Amino acid sequence: MEVISSRFEGINCGLLHGRMKSDEKDEALRRFRSGETQILLSTQVIEIGVDVPEASMMIVMNAERFGIAQLHQLRGRVGRGTRKSKCVLLSSTTSGLARLEVLAKSSDGFHLANMDLIARGPGDLLGRKQSGHLPEFPIARLEVDGNILQEAHLAALTILSESHNLEEFPALKAELSMRQPLCLLGD
Repeated sequence: MEVISSRFEGINCGLLHGRMKSDEKDEALRRFRSGETQILLSTQVIEIGVDVPEASMMIVMNAERFGIAQLHQLRGRVGRGTRKSKCVLLSSTTSGLARLEVLAKSSDGFHLANMDLIARGPGDLLGRKQSGHLPEFPIARLEVDGNILQEAHLAALTILSESHNLEEFPALKAELSMRQPLCLLGD
């Protein structure tokens, strides 16, 4: 923070990061909202839920380290007021530029989230890993077959609401028992 403060003499700089106590974060945001602090250096803790309408410029360092959807959330923190705004994404490598170009061409959050899913994968659905891992589904890929999987999920819920142990669907129960044990269904 000292480096930024020394480059912008006479301008108050603030700091916000996830290791700060809640009341310290609130105070840093209060100062920024009120204009007492003109430059706020922050980690991605500001990604969601921070509303400072007068914030008009954001610079994201090492933007290649973030997912497309996360960068979209970050850039949404500026331009909420009447002033023109800019979000500058700086990359320290050229390898992530294609992803950043996708972001530059669209502001549709659903499209960007889908592009992020295709590029980085869904993560480990049952574990801790959040990105960059494509789990091995034997018959479907989440990023391509999402609609089909959603329809299958709804159909399964309908069937289970009618017969929680599949007794009313003996052919389906037999087929499923050959593929995977039905421990959740009582077998």
